[in-house]
Amino acid sequence: MLATILKSPAATQTTIAIVEAFAKLRELSRVINRLPEAEDEAQQKSLMQKGDEILAEILDSGDLEVTGDETTLEMSLAFFKVKREKRQGQDTESGA
Repeated sequence: MLATILKSPAATQTTIAIVEAFAKLRELSRVINRLPEAEDEAQQKSLMQKGDEILAEILDSGDLEVTGDETTLEMSLAFFKVKREKRQGQDTESGA
């Protein structure tokens, strides 16, 4: 990966961040795949909450820099849509 080519601390940190992001996406995929198999509404709710937490971890890495007044990220998945807006001094998130 990047660290094996560039051999710098920044390249190593970037490679680690990429691997962690893919691991979180894999975990999110597992949660999403388990949703149709949920036996009751409480279990579905629990799985959706876990999915929200994983998305929040991915989006709230703290390393993202807001360069303008507003940044918006929207993700439409098979059964819900997540929209995240970041304004200077504010952070809002919605899910449907």
